[in-house]
Amino acid sequence: MKIAVVSDTHRQYGKIEKVCSVIVRENPDRILHLGDLAEDADVMEALLDRSVLRVAGNCDGGSGEPLELLLQLEGQTIFATHGHLYRVKLTTEGLLQAARDKGASIALYGHTHLAREESRLGVTLVNPGSAALPHGGQAPTMAFLELAPQGVKVRFVPIG
Repeated sequence: MKIAVVSDTHRQYGKIEKVCSVIVRENPDRILHLGDLAEDADVMEALLDRSVLRVAGNCDGGSGEPLELLLQLEGQTIFATHGHLYRVKLTTEGLLQAARDKGASIALYGHTHLAREESRLGVTLVNPGSAALPHGGQAPTMAFLELAPQGVKVRFVPIG
């Protein structure tokens, strides 16, 4: 199973269109937007004519979107959140602990605008980076997760 993960699009419609072009090319089974701005997922749904799961970020106050999702896919538990509630700009320790408490083997987060993958204590933590406003000299990116019973493979894709 392939999952597209995007975050921090911040109403940059040109970048959202590019994200959608990548999604059409890759044809994932699920699409997940990790917030900032969660309403951009509505734009993606309109462009793709597909459902986009989403969580609210720190810029999504009052959106009514959930702050977290817990998904069961391919025998794996995935914890998805924007990350601001876990202070991921400082450390991923709180996120890691929350994922472990929820029995998740994968934790997805945004907020830092930096693409990153790390595995610790049985949890793979993945930040797809920002599709619109990356930090640290990174290019705009999104991520694809390939889920299989034996684990997860993460691939970062530049948006252009």
